[in-house]
Amino acid sequence: MTRHQALHHGVQWMRHGLRLAVIVLMVGIAYLSLYGHYRSARAMDDLTDMTGVQGTALRAVDSLLGDVENPQPILDGFKGTVWSMRVFGFDVTDPLAGAEPIAASRAIHLPLVWSVSVPILMTVILGRVFCSWVCPAGLLFELCDKLRRLLRFAEIQPGEVKFSYRNKYVFLVVGLVIAFVLGVPFFSRIYPPAVTGRLIHALVFPPAPIAGSIVILLVIVFFEVAVSPRWWCRTMCPGGALYGVLGWKRVVRVRLEASRCTGCRDCEPVCPLGLYPVRDSAGIECDNCGRCLPSCPDDALLYSVGLPGRKARHHVKKTTENARHGSSSIAAILLFLVGLGAVLVPVRPAYAHHILGLPHYSYKDNYPQVPTLEYPATSGPYEILMTCYPGIPIPGEAANIAFYIKDKVADQPYDGPPVSVRVLQTATFGQNQEIVPATEISAFDNLYKLSAVFDTDGEYIVELSVQVEGRTEVIPFRMIAGDPSATPSILAAIGGGMIVFLVAVRAVKIKRERHRLHSVAHGDAHLEPSV
Repeated sequence: MTRHQALHHGVQWMRHGLRLAVIVLMVGIAYLSLYGHYRSARAMDDLTDMTGVQGTALRAVDSLLGDVENPQPILDGFKGTVWSMRVFGFDVTDPLAGAEPIAASRAIHLPLVWSVSVPILMTVILGRVFCSWVCPAGLLFELCDKLRRLLRFAEIQPGEVKFSYRNKYVFLVVGLVIAFVLGVPFFSRIYPPAVTGRLIHALVFPPAPIAGSIVILLVIVFFEVAVSPRWWCRTMCPGGALYGVLGWKRVVRVRLEASRCTGCRDCEPVCPLGLYPVRDSAGIECDNCGRCLPSCPDDALLYSVGLPGRKARHHVKKTTENARHGSSSIAAILLFLVGLGAVLVPVRPAYAHHILGLPHYSYKDNYPQVPTLEYPATSGPYEILMTCYPGIPIPGEAANIAFYIKDKVADQPYDGPPVSVRVLQTATFGQNQEIVPATEISAFDNLYKLSAVFDTDGEYIVELSVQVEGRTEVIPFRMIAGDPSATPSILAAIGGGMIVFLVAVRAVKIKRERHRLHSVAHGDAHLEPSV
């Protein structure tokens, strides 16, 4: 390995480290927000008995902020995700998160413009580095690349369908037109960085509607693995399209040293976007990830610094080994530092956080109690709202559940027969276990109240039976008690899925090997008579 290759292998480790740091930061922000609820409710005693990852994380935050008399300014200084994030009291917003609300509202909000200015400036200098250095969904897509390699190892050839790179630019324009015409933010619902951020917050603030986010990511993963490598990043990502346009004339780029290139094309298969770096590294599609640099045996690919609109050039002499790689080293360091600045650089406050309402905006700053979570449902003419206090029940302690049922047509509370409620703990295998048998409840001040004890961490179903238009309707409400990361169904689904996949891959490989040996043996037997 040459010095040049060793240098850029180190750059790749820096890139992976920055992405992990972004994910850790988002998880930390979510736990800071949750800690703020308990602190403002003066319910810190509840943390003592809280178990699992959640209890450990909240106690760790308390060890840092417990002695601070008023931690609210600190807690308010950290909010959001990479879609729109507040760090140290300053906000940074994804350019797509800025463009879409401007199109939907048909108005320009100055603080929002200021908040996108730093990412735009970073992109003008460094190109699409958000895609390759910051985007938390990028780690998932790189895992998809490794999964494709595993399939090839098992002699299963994944799809190699080619889609046009222009699709994402069309998608960007169409989405912004939809937002402008209908006044509805569209990309915020499917854009992987936004979806990943919501999923992280939902796992910290359970129970929350995470099914939609998981389905979106699973669909993308399926296409990435089975249909086309890096399908989303190459051909569909509207954020990547916008970053590509903004970084078309970027200052830092991958440059070919033509005098060293031997045309071996070793750089081509390593490009995650399917580009030919010798030809395409200066184009609009390159995201400056740098994965092609250590693959070049001739050190012909380098990070280079050049002014927009002019031919990129090295600003150092090439008479020594250090000078020959100096510009590349400077550009790599600049790439890392400014990428880190995408998360930490301060700008003015923005309001893009409120798109889809992240969980930490769903409660007031000085909420008078531990958060109460609400579960809405509809059955026939009735609107039903179940509330649970505390929002995340502590195993072994009583939680208060209440139902409010309203007739939408008459705009009056439900006045039918008493309702019945029972509580089940979900089982990964076998039948669900009943922990509270069906209990008939009468209304008190138009509320139907029940106290229940959730014995262990896990998923539960609260079933409400109510008379609707002459028939009994059973309406299930799913909720989580204790540590959400310990729910058996989640752990079993992840572990079981991995085991099934690995067993299937191994079985296919064994079957194909046996088939190959059988074919060889059959061929030899067929040839023997003619010898």
